[in-house]
Amino acid sequence: MRHLSLMFFLVAYLVGYTQTYYLTGRPFPLERNNAIKEVGKQWGIDVKYAGNDVVEAVGLDSLNQLIDAQYTLIQTKKGPEWLGDFFKQVDEVQAIHEEIRHYVLYAQFIPRGDYPERKLIIARINNRKYRVVVVEVASSERITCLSECLVRWTKRKKLTPQKGCSVPYQFPENGITIK
Repeated sequence: MRHLSLMFFLVAYLVGYTQTYYLTGRPFPLERNNAIKEVGKQWGIDVKYAGNDVVEAVGLDSLNQLIDAQYTLIQTKKGPEWLGDFFKQVDEVQAIHEEIRHYVLYAQFIPRGDYPERKLIIARINNRKYRVVVVEVASSERITCLSECLVRWTKRKKLTPQKGCSVPYQFPENGITIK
């Protein structure tokens, strides 16, 4: 009986285990990174950027070995062409996000004012409902959450303002961190 419970625990752990895949090089713009986070969440993959701080801490060779090991692990679960399929879905999600951004801008939901830089972060709630968060990026040390809304993305689109505001993801590579 003990062995059966141990096997059940190991199977549950491996099925629920979230793999971390590290991207290196120059980071993508926020809009692309937002789509990568959303697809990663759907696939059960945590995609992170390995910046200079990570490379200096662990070393380039160790980081490359870690990336290769994670790639192989994900490949065993998702198939040999998983990376191409992943980024194909990222392209599709990014296109939907762009349409939502244009809709929110057209609906003039974004509060008016003199902001250094405004960004829209989109998080999928279900197939047709998205959470849109408007943030102001003054610097990498000062991020302000301005407003939040829910968007129903069907033929009859609907935008519903929400009370309160919280950032669903942090994007350190784009200067957006949750404090």
